[in-house]
Amino acid sequence: MKFEFRSNLFAEEAVLPFTVYTIGMEQQSAISRTEGFSAHQLLVTASGKGRVHLFGQNKWDIVGENTVLYIPAGFPNEYVPVIDGDWLVGYVSFHGSAVARASWGLGDSPAVFPVRSVDRLIELLGRIWEHSGAKYDTWAASELFFSLLIELRRQMPDKRSLSSAHGPAPGGSRESTVLQAAKFMQDYLHRDISIARLAEQVGYSQKQLTRLFLRTFGTTPLQYLRHVRLKAAELLLESGGTMSIAQIARHVGMEPTYFTRAFRQAHGVGPGEYRRIKDRETQEAALSGNVPTFK
Repeated sequence: MKFEFRSNLFAEEAVLPFTVYTIGMEQQSAISRTEGFSAHQLLVTASGKGRVHLFGQNKWDIVGENTVLYIPAGFPNEYVPVIDGDWLVGYVSFHGSAVARASWGLGDSPAVFPVRSVDRLIELLGRIWEHSGAKYDTWAASELFFSLLIELRRQMPDKRSLSSAHGPAPGGSRESTVLQAAKFMQDYLHRDISIARLAEQVGYSQKQLTRLFLRTFGTTPLQYLRHVRLKAAELLLESGGTMSIAQIARHVGMEPTYFTRAFRQAHGVGPGEYRRIKDRETQEAALSGNVPTFK
């Protein structure tokens, strides 16, 4: 069973302890978020296995069937399937206050929760999905999300702790609309984002959305998306990782040949040469003893 990705861009504007931002179920591909995600996430493994790396740690953790992975907002992380195409994941991202999350044991640190069975959790994710997207029902989705948390808590071995209408939201301004759209692009830069579909979801025409982006950022939505993708690629090239140029291109949602051309246009050198320059700068800094420290 799968259900396609859906999003509720104005979820956090509702006056509720928890609101659903994105929901879906799919074969999970490799994801790397060097600055974390803008919302809290719960990932339910339906089948297969994945490897999870939390930035700041030297190890990768394995998550498999009958586990739920929790990643708080803003926590840098990356995860990949152990075998390509063999990690089926149901996911929901959500907004919630620190007080609300603390009351359910969802703090500011990631955790992997073992459960007896994910069947009921997957069922609830499907029901949340039915109330998300173009026909987003804030109250129904949030009510079902509470049911999901109750089921998760019920299945935990240790119960004491855990390791709207289509268009702009009521009361939302044009400024908040364009900021929500921009945040969505940053969160899902690896996907094939259609500006037409994004404009439809926020309740504006493409022309209106373009005008809002020009007014707010001085650039069109497509130009903004390309900037976000190239910035993410730049960080990956500087990280010293082992991803190939083609893998980085696909990871940020760009075709490799176009990515190389766009990167060269933005930086004056191709991505391969940029990586070599940054590696050399890091080595020279290490030899001189001028190595940055992190707290």
